[in-house]
Amino acid sequence: MRKNAKFAAKQMQRWHEQGRIGVKGYCLKTCREAWKIPARYPSAIVAWNNTPKKHKHKDWKCAPIGAVHYYRGGRYGHIVIQSELKNKVWGTDLPRVDRVGLHHRRLPVNKWRYKYLGWASWLNGYELPLKDMPK
Repeated sequence: MRKNAKFAAKQMQRWHEQGRIGVKGYCLKTCREAWKIPARYPSAIVAWNNTPKKHKHKDWKCAPIGAVHYYRGGRYGHIVIQSELKNKVWGTDLPRVDRVGLHHRRLPVNKWRYKYLGWASWLNGYELPLKDMPK
């Protein structure tokens, strides 16, 4: 696992700049690979449902760089990584299908009608080493 949250966000940025493709439907896989975390759950929604309550947070404004945001919708849900920009996240399939991209955190809600669930400091059984955690 990465020791620094900025590295996970930067990895997503590198993949975006390299034009990484083949990520359609693989949001959880892409996010956990950015964090260098092994596979555990089959989908983003299952990962959210298995995140301990103490690691779940509702206020998106408090999400530090590298935190993972979750959405309910479709069959598998969706997950993205908080970027260094307050309202922007790194994810897959938005704004372009099958690409890693930077977009507003509300885009899955506005475009796909997904429900924002919150952000977490936990991913696939690992506590993320996030800085500036809310009290």
